Amino acid sequence: MRTLAWTTLLLLLVVTSVSALLRLAQPRPDCGVWPTCRLNISQQVVSAHSAPADLSIVRNVHRAAASLALLSVLALTLLALTRRPRDWRYGGPSLALLTLALGLSILGIFTPGSPAIGVLLGNLLTGLVMVALAWRLARHGGTLHASTEHGRLAVWLLIGATLWLTQAALGGVSGTGRFATATIAHAVFALGIALTAYLIGARAYRTGLRRDGMALIALVFTQFVLGVVTAVFGAALYLVLLHNFVAVVGLALIVGLVGRSQYNRVEMTTGTS
Repeated sequence: MRTLAWTTLLLLLVVTSVSALLRLAQPRPDCGVWPTCRLNISQQVVSAHSAPADLSIVRNVHRAAASLALLSVLALTLLALTRRPRDWRYGGPSLALLTLALGLSILGIFTPGSPAIGVLLGNLLTGLVMVALAWRLARHGGTLHASTEHGRLAVWLLIGATLWLTQAALGGVSGTGRFATATIAHAVFALGIALTAYLIGARAYRTGLRRDGMALIALVFTQFVLGVVTAVFGAALYLVLLHNFVAVVGLALIVGLVGRSQYNRVEMTTGTS
């Protein structure tokens, strides 16, 4: 099951990255200087000069990776829940993954190529959450036992994950060039959300999760710098793709810290007893 969880994680990283490429490769307002290029919507010029000329291979890769990810999640769910005793540590998160995967499949069937904001956010946010769940499964095998000692950290993690998803949504909407307010909010909230994620990493470090905490702190710094560089270079396609990928990994680290903190607490209790 651990091997299936890692396989699912890698496939979902491919799916989210290729999905971002397909989304960004669509004709969109050209961006000379970000964010000013997104503020005057009436004067924006639609351009696809930075998009790959032929996206058929990219679409085929996306379909193949998505199909394999669905099969991998299904196999993981069946292995966890059809055997006795049922392993809900894997079964619960994998069942959630399967539900989200089926939801994305239905969304893709009924809204192929739709530019609607709801479709964009559905694909973007669901993909981020699925990668985060797969990462948690791959590293920790799902949730173990709740820990009162890490209760405050869990609250911070919930806040951090919510803010991270909100910032990702604002970034996705901003990229369409249709809502100036999303661009402004994405720029204004960037520092606050980065600071929150940094504090989560620092708190995790102090509670004994040193590698996880340092990894999150390093990623937050990288994402903030990358955001600035992306803005300086007018939201170039390759930089936006990298920015999107780091956002996916960042949410996975935050969500994974929940399982990691609980796992660490169980280890400490077992060792003491």
